[in-house]
Amino acid sequence: MKEMREPRPLLQSSEQRLVDEMMEGYVTWREACAAVETSYELFGRAAGPERKLAFTAYCAALDREEKAAQEYRRTVELLPGA
Repeated sequence: MKEMREPRPLLQSSEQRLVDEMMEGYVTWREACAAVETSYELFGRAAGPERKLAFTAYCAALDREEKAAQEYRRTVELLPGA
């Protein structure tokens, strides 16, 4: 006869929301990282008056990546056991 195991408890809805937030934050952060890479490449190829604008765009992308990283960190730290 097979031994019956107790079912594993499902994540509570608040924990599941935190996991969902964390995953969304991770995706947002990784997208921001890709935007930094792209804007840096564009800056590297820019010349003349376009170079200053490309650098400004690169700096803005860095700022967005930093904010996304901070938000991702915040959600990770809210998870139980973090």
